[in-house]
Amino acid sequence: MYLRFIFGTCEVTAELDEKKAPMTIDAIKKCLPIKSIVNRWGDEIYFETPVKLTVDENSKDVVEEGDVAFWIPGRAICIFFGKTPISDDKIRPASAVNVFGKIKENLQLLKEIKTGTKVIVQID
Repeated sequence: MYLRFIFGTCEVTAELDEKKAPMTIDAIKKCLPIKSIVNRWGDEIYFETPVKLTVDENSKDVVEEGDVAFWIPGRAICIFFGKTPISDDKIRPASAVNVFGKIKENLQLLKEIKTGTKVIVQID
């Protein structure tokens, strides 16, 4: 299964890992399509969602480039395409996130997305 992230004229697709994070993916699917506004934190895009999730599932405090995750405290989907302000030699989110998917192509397009950009998330 795939999710499409539409940022105006820029689109990227994430392959979901239903074995690693089935509860996270199920909670997100129930709220699709999601419309929100982008925030940037270094080379991370995140945006608030209506998703309500309390389960730390596959929770990580170090992620990889291209990882798509859910940040429970902020009820936000996060897309990591480089280092955050607290990264060292590894990519570090603000706090642990449930990684549920991966963007494998066109990550460089995300560098052009600015805070305040509208985003739509839908099944692809």
